[in-house]
Amino acid sequence: MKKCACISICFLFLLAGESAYALTGAWERHCEACHDGQTILNGKVVIDREQMKAKYSSLQEFVNACGGSPSCMNILKHDEKLLREAGKNIGLKDTPGK
Repeated sequence: MKKCACISICFLFLLAGESAYALTGAWERHCEACHDGQTILNGKVVIDREQMKAKYSSLQEFVNACGGSPSCMNILKHDEKLLREAGKNIGLKDTPGK
């Protein structure tokens, strides 16, 4: 009986962890830690979510800008699908003004 309860509890923790990950967007998983408005790269503060939203008028502009990003983003900057998801997470649209 104890073994069954332990397995059930472990299963519930596993499900809770997976659902939390599924609810987290690409921005939160890959970008937010550095783009917090406090991280410094090459002597400059890295822009945060709201500054990016104001700077880029479309998803395509955001994706293009990320493609020319510093080497610290090499693992991400060639994954257009992930960059598009991150852009949508911060509120960018496919076309400007829509």
